[in-house]
Amino acid sequence: MQKLVIHTQYRENYGFPEWDGKGECPQHWKFKGGTTYFVPNFTDFENVNDVIGKLISVGLTYKNEASEEYILDWDIVPHSEKICESWDTPVQISIDGDKITALKITDNRPDEDGYTGWMRSEILEKTESWTMTEKDDRKDYKASYLMQDGDIVDMDAGLREWFDNNKECA
Repeated sequence: MQKLVIHTQYRENYGFPEWDGKGECPQHWKFKGGTTYFVPNFTDFENVNDVIGKLISVGLTYKNEASEEYILDWDIVPHSEKICESWDTPVQISIDGDKITALKITDNRPDEDGYTGWMRSEILEKTESWTMTEKDDRKDYKASYLMQDGDIVDMDAGLREWFDNNKECA
């Protein structure tokens, strides 16, 4: 089994906020990280460029005056190969004909150094899924949170309700 792995670079134009919309936008780009995407069980080796093109068409990359994300590199690697650092959260891509679905599971549990993620400690894990579309939006977006007490709550409204009902955690 192999997987297609794509690494992107994200950067922001810090000159954009001062731009009044007249003339050329000031260019002051800062690199801000990127995303690791992967397609598991990849077998379409002959058409890998077409697959990447399809992913680009649904918003894997973009560019405007304020920010951009572009592909740094891609590779086909064994399923068991590590594709990113432990602190990074890769996005799994599923392709079923023209339907492209993304799945991102953010682990907020403390690592071996005791560092927890960016979410409150009561949240162990956040699972997000969405359909990628040509309009670069997240169609059918869903998020659920696994809480420290084992509850699973949906979307931000469910998360707020959980914290309201568990004020002793705050």
